[in-house]
Parts: sequence; C-alpha cells; structure tokens
Amino acid sequence: MEAKFIWQFRVVLVGDSAVGKTSIVLRLTEGTFCEILQKTIGVDYYIYILEAMPTVRVKLQVWDTAGEKEYRTITQSHLQTMLGGLLVFDLTRRRTLDYIRNWLNEASEALELSHRNFILVGNKSDLSAERQVPREEAELAAAEMGLRYAETSAKEDENIQDVFLILAGCFTELGVSRTELCVPSQSVNSDLRQRRCLHSVFC
Repeated sequence: MEAKFIWQFRVVLVGDSAVGKTSIVLRLTEGTFCEILQKTIGVDYYIYILEAMPTVRVKLQVWDTAGEKEYRTITQSHLQTMLGGLLVFDLTRRRTLDYIRNWLNEASEALELSHRNFILVGNKSDLSAERQVPREEAELAAAEMGLRYAETSAKEDENIQDVFLILAGCFTELGVSRTELCVPSQSVNSDLRQRRCLHSVFC
C-alpha cells in the first residue's frame, strides 16, 4: 500500500450561541445529528482525519467554541495557534450574521487575520421557510469581509465534509510557509478511520 503523508492543522468554529457549531462538528466526526444538544461551555475539542488528496491525509484538530460573550476572550486566545476555521451563522436568524461581523472586528485587533483562512458558513439551509438571510445577501457579506462563503445543513448532512475539505486545501497550500501553525507528521501505512472524537476540554 502506498504511504500517505499527514498534515496536522488546528481549526476553530466561531459563531453565536445555537447557530449549529456543535451540530456541524458532530455530523463531521460522528455522522450524527441531535435536535437538542447541551450548550458548549468554553471549548470542546475533536479530531478528524480527511482524505485531502490520494496521497495526503489531513488531521484536523477542531475546536468548537461557545458563542456567549463571556467566552470571546477564550476564543480569541485559542486563535493564536489556529490557521483558520469556520465562522458560522444561522440562516434563520439575521442577527447571528452581525455577531460574525462584530467578532471579526474584535479579533482583527489582536490577530493577523490575513495570515489565516476562514470560511463564512450559513448553517440550517434546510429551514428554507424560516430563512431570513438570502444567499445573495450572505455572499455579498462574505465578499465585504474578504471571506469565502458556503451553506450547510448539519441536519441533512449537506456540504459538511466539503467545507472542511476546502479549508484543508487552503491549509496545505500554506503548510510550507506557516510551519509554526501546522505540523507535518510522518508517512503512515495504517488504514486510519476518518471519524475520530477523542475528548472535550472545558476552560
């Protein structure tokens, strides 16, 4: 069997409370969806391995952060070791898009965001009857913020893995120049499973 090279990257999910960050992570790592989830306190930590290319696997350390204002300082402190992540808002609640704008304004004061890759993600695309943010408006907002845009549904498993594959592709392009934030692991021959959920970290 051909050896496969692994890159390790730390990524973060940021967004207001109840936009579906945890649902996105659980759909990715466990293939499950629950209507009711316990609120995240601080940061939860997951591991997921993607087949980015035929000879490249990407190991993502995914940090699911709480959306409440009292945890914003924790989120920004973790960003120092992140290459980027998903900025998630709820397509059925317009104010959650404003949360992302405000967060970016605050984070840009402490971080060089130009050296990181973020994707603006409109979640809950399955709730079309309750939608408050049209796709055209969301795409314009993403362009104004200098971000890529994608829509997902954790419930219907739409675009969940795809959006992480896009991130992984961006990170592998940066891997050579940003070695302090990504770690090239040794080649491996073992058949690693994609879904990995190791433990939680509460701060």
